[in-house]
Amino acid sequence: MHTGFVCALAPGARLTLGSGYMNYRGTIDCFADIRIGDRVAIGPDVVIRDSDNHALAGRGPATAPVVIGDDVWIGQRAMILKGVTIGDGAVVAAGAVVTRDVAPRSLVGGVPARVLRTGVQWQ
Repeated sequence: MHTGFVCALAPGARLTLGSGYMNYRGTIDCFADIRIGDRVAIGPDVVIRDSDNHALAGRGPATAPVVIGDDVWIGQRAMILKGVTIGDGAVVAAGAVVTRDVAPRSLVGGVPARVLRTGVQWQ
């Protein structure tokens, strides 16, 4: 992790970080369970959250696990929100807000993020 990366870990929460690269000024808010795989490139100002901080009436639980697979690239200022699984080899475009699962080797972008391409491979 570079200087300025903020990590908030609630009591009893589990944060698992594989080998990888996290840029500066990012945020991880872990209230329950966040798992980040190996060789994950995380750009600057990325936010990863597994919680809304509170439950919304009729909208499900306040927390849900976030799982980021191996060899994932997350672009600058992307947001990964609760309950999301990002498959191995996926790419999240800069500025994307990820609210749903991302299939392996898919490129997603936009607000909210949607699939832009499948079968991607990056080095």
